[in-house]
Amino acid sequence: MAVGIDIKKLCDLAKLEIPEQNIPEISAKVKEVLLMFDQLDEFITEGVEIISTEDLKFERAFENLRDDIPRPNLEFSGKTQPKIKLKNIKDGFVLGPRI
Repeated sequence: MAVGIDIKKLCDLAKLEIPEQNIPEISAKVKEVLLMFDQLDEFITEGVEIISTEDLKFERAFENLRDDIPRPNLEFSGKTQPKIKLKNIKDGFVLGPRI
């Protein structure tokens, strides 16, 4: 039943709720996916020519992407009030739940 326990832990970490009766089915599916990843690890790439990305269609060329420029209206300072009243703020940062 170790696999069922692992699935329960996985559900807790992913914040998923799976009924107890579905755990064996989900366990089998997760095991199948992990076996597929094992098969990918066994794939031999030596002697295989790497195909260039020239055949791929990109939505935008990498040269045409915008620069990341911070917008001053998103900065938080003690003088300005955010539009949403936040309960847990410390040193200008919003505190979330501890995971």
